[in-house]
Amino acid sequence: MFGCIVLLLGCGGPPAEAGSPEPASGSDPTETDGGGSTGAAEPGAAPGLKSDEPESAPAGDDASAILQLVIDDPELDAYLKLGEPGRFPLKVSGSALPDGLKLVKATEPVKLVDAPASDKDPVLVINAIEIDGGTATVRYRYPIEGIRGTARLTKGPHGWELKSSRIVEH
Repeated sequence: MFGCIVLLLGCGGPPAEAGSPEPASGSDPTETDGGGSTGAAEPGAAPGLKSDEPESAPAGDDASAILQLVIDDPELDAYLKLGEPGRFPLKVSGSALPDGLKLVKATEPVKLVDAPASDKDPVLVINAIEIDGGTATVRYRYPIEGIRGTARLTKGPHGWELKSSRIVEH
């Protein structure tokens, strides 16, 4: 949904040519696939861009959309067990999380917390968020259930989509 809003704003930008010289340098404003109006959204401009880089607002927006899809993954739901005491609302931590992150799980805002003190704390730990153009990978762990997971996502014409998810018990 957010990708559509950004796309509409991006499409509205080019007709106002007097105030926006940067879109004139690109051959086609639709080539960024709704990535926003910054030059960093071009696929070749920032290879290996990580969501925790503060200079890139679109990456933060992308990270929010990506992480929302990850926490809504039905495969992960089986392990979160939000009906058990102390597990709802969902708690998330990780150094890779962007500032100002707002996520919702089961109608309640997700709580951003410090790293779990022990493996008995019900905290989903985001180990890495890697965004590279139109693909993203998120690695996480949920120590209380003894799992590690990897989610792979792609950005299509309607925004980010979860393409694969792998959860292993360790």
